[in-house]
Formats: sequence, C-alpha cells, structure tokens
Amino acid sequence: MKNLLAALTFTLLTGCSVVQPLVERFTIAPFDSNEYALVNKLRTTAIQTKPKCGADNIAPFAVLDYVHDMHDTALLLKNYSQYLPKNEQTMKPVSLTYDLVAELKNRYEKETKVSKTYCELKVQSIIDVTESIQRAIGKRPRP
Repeated sequence: MKNLLAALTFTLLTGCSVVQPLVERFTIAPFDSNEYALVNKLRTTAIQTKPKCGADNIAPFAVLDYVHDMHDTALLLKNYSQYLPKNEQTMKPVSLTYDLVAELKNRYEKETKVSKTYCELKVQSIIDVTESIQRAIGKRPRP
C-alpha cells in the first residue's frame, strides 16, 4: 500500500511538468491589437508599393522609400512579436515576412535598377504572407 501511495504521489508531483509543455503547445496568444496594426501597416505599404515597381526611370527613389518603410515596419513587427507569450505560431510567419522584406531592401540597395517583375513578385509575396498573418491574428480570442 505504501508503494502504491508513493508511486501515486510521485506521479502527481511530476504530472504538471509533463502535461504543461503539452498544454502550452496547443494554446495561442490572445488577440493583440498592436501586433495586428503592424501587420496591417506592412500589408498596406506593400499594396501601395506594387504599382510603383518598375518606375525607376520616372522616380528612382519612389520604390526605395516604400521599401525602407516596409523594412522598418517588418523589423518593428518582428521585434514586437518575438517575446509575446504563446506567440510561436505567429513568430514563424513574421520572421519569414521580415526575411522577404530584407531581401527586397538588399536588392534595391545593391543594384541600380531592379526589374519590375522581381519587385512585383516579391511585393506580392509580402502581401500574401501578411494577409495570412492578419487572418490568423484576427481569429484569436479577444481578452
């Protein structure tokens, strides 16, 4: 009887440490209006950037200004989202988005002329990813 009681006590004591990581894996962060606003700003800036792709000969810095704005917003979003509790599911696509924007920024800083097709495809990828992130964040429970 004592052995059974000792085994049961041991199971109860270690049970929380075994179950907790499993529970945390299936829980998500609540809705965060700041995070949602940053994703919305990034998506909106990308939508505004796309028509300007290929206009380097008319206004060479028009796209670059938008790209720098997207990069600033993406970095802010990445840093903001990084340490929010239970936010791992959002952090992965946010990091991917930051990488996309950083690649676009690097291309514009290294080359004097960026092709219209490259710009449009990269910006469309940013639009698509940010829209997916918006949908995911929008479905979260409100606190």
